[in-house]
Amino acid sequence: MNAPPGLDPIAMRLQARRRARVESPHFLQQAVERGLIERLEPVRLAPRRIALADAGASGVLHALRQRFGEAELLGFDDDPRAIGALAARIAPERSGLLARLRIVRERPLATLMVAEPARLPLATGSVDLVWSALALHAQPQPDAQIAEWRRVLGPGGLVAFACYGVDTLTELRGLGARMQPFPDMHDLGDALVAQGFAEPVVDTERLTITWRDPATCLAEIRQWGGNPLAERFRGLLTPRHRLEWLRAIESLRRPNGLIAVSVELIYGHAWCPPERRLPDGLAPIRVVRRGGA
Repeated sequence: MNAPPGLDPIAMRLQARRRARVESPHFLQQAVERGLIERLEPVRLAPRRIALADAGASGVLHALRQRFGEAELLGFDDDPRAIGALAARIAPERSGLLARLRIVRERPLATLMVAEPARLPLATGSVDLVWSALALHAQPQPDAQIAEWRRVLGPGGLVAFACYGVDTLTELRGLGARMQPFPDMHDLGDALVAQGFAEPVVDTERLTITWRDPATCLAEIRQWGGNPLAERFRGLLTPRHRLEWLRAIESLRRPNGLIAVSVELIYGHAWCPPERRLPDGLAPIRVVRRGGA
């Protein structure tokens, strides 16, 4: 499942970096990470090491510590500024001598490192859980990313991920917005099997996000991503162009007075089998549909 043609890999990574350089994760990132945590509740797993790919935009480290208290957390991002921002967000409060002494005795929440998502500085088979939230769809080479997850996971390890699905922002596409195509959940299941994962499970959740004014809608959607098309307009847009888009978005206002845009979220997990490759490369895929159409 290579990235669709016509995308600019440099733009994709720069936009991912921009999303990660925030004081706190945006509301959709937080909602998706909560959804991933909930989907791990019935999974019998006691990981010793957890790797977070593209951790810069994440806000899930404390939740993972609560869920897997004994695990070592490793966070990776290829942007030093994003890693710095994440380190500042998770830094404990230091007030008073007793608090400082307690912090010294406690182990750090996570080890954070600068590394490319598809070239993690980890030994083969050295982690038990790989976590990725809202990043796979923004990878220039998603197959290479999935292959790296497979490499670093040990036998019996699990990858848990979420990304945008094909029906995300369909309303804006209908207004003429040019944006990257998002993956289909069936293609992701096939890609996991192709890289040697076993028993992949993928499901979708459809959300309707609403706003009261088009300017806030436009600003927040920009936080989710950008336009990485190679043929995108490279110059500065005029105030007139922005006004035209605000008027177009206004047409999405519903009878209840709110502007509504659809988001399709793909959630998935798959196991690393004891064998390095499954016999004949085959594995069952279970597809679970959730939420309304």
